[in-house]
Amino acid sequence: MSETHNPHNDHRDDDQMIDRMLGQSESSDSFNSEDLTNEMEFAAATIDVAAAMVDPVELPEGLIERLKLSVDDYPVQEPVDQSIPISQYQAADFGIDTTSSNWVPWMVAAASVLITTVLILMPRNASQVPDLDSQRLALIDNTPESELIRWDWISTGDEAVAGDVIGDVVWSDTLNKGYMRISGLAINDPSLEQYQLWIFDSTRPSGALPQFGEGLLTQRPVDGGVFDINAEGEVIIEIDAKLFIREAAAFAITIEPPGGVVVSDRSRVPLLALAP
Repeated sequence: MSETHNPHNDHRDDDQMIDRMLGQSESSDSFNSEDLTNEMEFAAATIDVAAAMVDPVELPEGLIERLKLSVDDYPVQEPVDQSIPISQYQAADFGIDTTSSNWVPWMVAAASVLITTVLILMPRNASQVPDLDSQRLALIDNTPESELIRWDWISTGDEAVAGDVIGDVVWSDTLNKGYMRISGLAINDPSLEQYQLWIFDSTRPSGALPQFGEGLLTQRPVDGGVFDINAEGEVIIEIDAKLFIREAAAFAITIEPPGGVVVSDRSRVPLLALAP
């Protein structure tokens, strides 16, 4: 029967390797040159694998401090006399005793750099990527129906509508939190234009922008954040309301210059979400 691989052993082995290289392992006294060479080769091989899947991550807690503390243990080297040709120097001139283990701190320093590089290049764990679909469903499941808005999108016929519009807005005034589910908007070029969400709050004053109609349409809506559509099919976007919404009455998506605007001219409004 084949052995079952336990991923926890990998982390334990990595921790032990780091401790040995930093001289913090209980077995560090028996750590010889052959051991160090093997650890260095392992670190180099790990970098080769990680470099193919570059995705920066946060360094593990305590690693940076451990590396900093280990530097204090390294001997201070005297500056080299630049007037003497390098060929005249012997190993002893650099404070390196090839007959003992005095060279180990230098190898430890190099190993520390290799380990840090590996940790930076290692791909981010998939669990760290926000699962917006699950978060949206959790909001629906955990919010009382009386405190939850769930309105379908309505297409206005703008050219940015690339097909049948499917999706909705899920929003909670109480939590000031919500998500958009959209399918049918055209992929945009962020360097030319972006989509921007606006939230109309029935408790905010109206009349400031009468050129847009009467009542609710004349108010300055709250910026709900800019976003891009970079793939066909359904996308889920978390709403980023810049102000607290007391009573959401309508949602509108406009097309704006890169970065969005403070006040939209509403010349292009491809989607609306209104109370049924």
